[in-house]
Amino acid sequence: MVNTTNMDPVSIDRSIIDGVPQGMLASSASPYFTQYVLPTHTLDNAPDFDVILVPGGAGTRNLKETQRIVDWLGERMDDPELDYMMTICTGASLLARTGKMAGKNATTNKAAFEWVKSVEHADKVNWIAKARWVVDGNLWTSSGVSAGTDMTLSWIEHLHGRNESERIRNLMEWVALNQTDDPFAEYWGVV
Repeated sequence: MVNTTNMDPVSIDRSIIDGVPQGMLASSASPYFTQYVLPTHTLDNAPDFDVILVPGGAGTRNLKETQRIVDWLGERMDDPELDYMMTICTGASLLARTGKMAGKNATTNKAAFEWVKSVEHADKVNWIAKARWVVDGNLWTSSGVSAGTDMTLSWIEHLHGRNESERIRNLMEWVALNQTDDPFAEYWGVV
């Protein structure tokens, strides 16, 4: 578990020693840039959450190694304190495997659509093929990475209003697409 309160996609924090910003120039030539993430909790001692965002990617494919996460997510789906469960990309496969998405509408990455639909309990989910993101109650699911950004901006609008969502989008210089604007469903042959 990681407390991401101060975690930026790219760290821009600089230490200042004697009034001089540190870290502006590398002390030696190196092609490596690293940001460290120090977990504040584990699955064993995680506090209750208002929102859980489940990322996707290659790490979701190993069914044996992810079973502990699937079990934990299943427990969290029953938590009355959980306001929103959100997935990006193949993160939906982990949630589907809990069996707690039965009867729910959801979507996932179109390149992996058939694989996600094949995981345990996924046959009980109403998979929406042509959708960048889908909302079903407190469950929000998105296709790929950029669709996850669109979904998140829509979620921010849901919570804080259109002005706040637009302010963030303009800061990012992001052109958001709507829920049904999904050219990848055709490209990957899922519709």
